[in-house]
Amino acid sequence: MSQITVTFELHTVLQIQTPSGRLSRLTHQMQIGECVGDALQKLGLVVNVDETLIVVDRQNVSLEYQPKDGDVIHLIPAIAGG
Repeated sequence: MSQITVTFELHTVLQIQTPSGRLSRLTHQMQIGECVGDALQKLGLVVNVDETLIVVDRQNVSLEYQPKDGDVIHLIPAIAGG
């Protein structure tokens, strides 16, 4: 199977704290036919779909979305205010 490269952009509270600082971007190799949910699981990222927007090319997508090579996938937490 062929592989593709995608980038996950982690916004605000989804950024990962490391000893070197905050990590806001992850590049990931995945197999063609795998979905966003598969990639997140392999990366060890837990995303609550009721509280997080998954956006590719300014369009909301689901965990079942199958990325294309070079896609940038934004994980944006929904923030409530009042």
